[in-house]
Amino acid sequence: MEKLAKVALLLDIYGPLLTPRQRDVLDLYYNYDLSLGEIAEMHNISRQGVHDLIKRGEHALYTLDEKLGYYKRWAAFEDKMGQAIKELEDICQLPDENFIQSPGQVKDRLMSVKQRLIELGDTWFRRL
Repeated sequence: MEKLAKVALLLDIYGPLLTPRQRDVLDLYYNYDLSLGEIAEMHNISRQGVHDLIKRGEHALYTLDEKLGYYKRWAAFEDKMGQAIKELEDICQLPDENFIQSPGQVKDRLMSVKQRLIELGDTWFRRL
């Protein structure tokens, strides 16, 4: 399952750099879950031709990512974003008395999350 998700994300990132036919076949195969036979019928080519297009397209996506590295950056971004969301969820689960007895600590935690999100945004958008 992980390969499916990775190739689908790589296709989102690098799809415009593929040939239109490779992009279309990979999209149909990975995002629409069509079989080789269904794709072959749509494109009026053999199943082997579809298979070859998929393999060449996958190879191109992996090669582009080795050179440019956006998938790793995206995964790190998602991980840090998930951590920030988890921290916000933890703050929301605090009992009401925490907000009354120590609003400064709650505010500090919120400001810490805000700062991490700002830094994350700055880091991500600067890399694009």
